[in-house]
Amino acid sequence: MMQNQTEIEERLHRRIGKRTITQRRLDIQPVKRHEMVIAANILRSSAEWYRPFLHEKDMAQHEVDESWGEKEFSRRQFYIGRSEGAPVGIVSTQSVGDMAYIGYIYVYDHQTGKGFGPQLLKHARDVVWQEGKRGMVLIAHPKAFWATRSYRRFGFECIATTRDQVLEWRGGWLKPYYEEGFELYQYLF
Repeated sequence: MMQNQTEIEERLHRRIGKRTITQRRLDIQPVKRHEMVIAANILRSSAEWYRPFLHEKDMAQHEVDESWGEKEFSRRQFYIGRSEGAPVGIVSTQSVGDMAYIGYIYVYDHQTGKGFGPQLLKHARDVVWQEGKRGMVLIAHPKAFWATRSYRRFGFECIATTRDQVLEWRGGWLKPYYEEGFELYQYLF
């Protein structure tokens, strides 16, 4: 969905209790290959949040290097969200038949709580809808409460909680992406 400059600069206001939060609208565009370095930095910024509950072998999925960008850029479509020109978050979509897999939805650790995550998810939803998909799926660790709470608020439902259940989805399609303890969430149109 294209946005003109006026829409991008527009600020959304909402009342929460007695304080007003100004939510900046993100400019979300497809990532160019050279921007995968930024995507990796965003992903790494919150890696330590996962260390207390992730299996050590899965930390490599969060402490990514340059080779990650090469591999992932060819595998899925990435989008980068910018606020006032500065990158704040990424989201990726990957086609799986009539569904889309959201492999990455991350905001810089110092940019969380500003409404950027839901904006990135809305962008992914709009892209997936325009592609004629039936919905989206993603995986998340239940102890990553900041993420799972956001996904549920957005409208995702947890549809698989055990390793076997998650890996049964689409005949094992998620096996290369699975991290121990992660659950499967689904959003249908």
